[in-house]
Amino acid sequence: MSTRLLIVDDHPLVRAGIVALLAGQPDIDVVGQVCGDQAVEAAAAHAPDVVLLDLDTADGDGLDMLGRIVADSLRHTPERPVRVLAMTSEHRCGQAYAALRAGGAGLLLKSRPPEVLAGAVRAVAVAGIWLDSDVVRNMLRELSAPPAVGQSTSSIVRRLTPREREVLILLAHGLNNAEIARRLYLSEATARTHVGRILMKLHCPNRTRAVAIAYLSGLVRVGAEQQAA
Repeated sequence: MSTRLLIVDDHPLVRAGIVALLAGQPDIDVVGQVCGDQAVEAAAAHAPDVVLLDLDTADGDGLDMLGRIVADSLRHTPERPVRVLAMTSEHRCGQAYAALRAGGAGLLLKSRPPEVLAGAVRAVAVAGIWLDSDVVRNMLRELSAPPAVGQSTSSIVRRLTPREREVLILLAHGLNNAEIARRLYLSEATARTHVGRILMKLHCPNRTRAVAIAYLSGLVRVGAEQQAA
């Protein structure tokens, strides 16, 4: 089954380039390409699985657009909300955190080689999460800075049981509920329950936020194992 993809970018040439890049992917079907001010309506009309959204808009409303796409999808199709993969040229952690808080399912740096794009779209469609490794590394560097007011990410993760930490690690490696169940010899319903408890204990609105905490806490580290997972 193909992943239905909607491309949102204010530049027609960029949209055309992305369409051309993905044209040879048999499992990705580009169902539309629009500029930002048409994004919410287009997402409702085309019912994509994934929206590829450029955050770097000229008027600076990319994050607002992301939030509106997600909110509208949750209102109309709460059982199957759209997943938004955001593109940005910013390496700053603040941009990543803001995208996750707005409901984004992933963040891709525009400096990446073109072939990374298709893999990121697939990961978001299947697992609901994908974070650029450079962004994750920047997040990890922040661990060496003095913590902000409140609990550190490592102390938050300690709320989880050993089994829940196992599940969170597999989430961070891109596995969905069925794959987690097979890996840990659980029923899919039990795996889903563990994921729900993780989100509740970490106060995360979605899996992407939970994965970010897994990296920030040091529970999961960027490296060969992540790439192979």
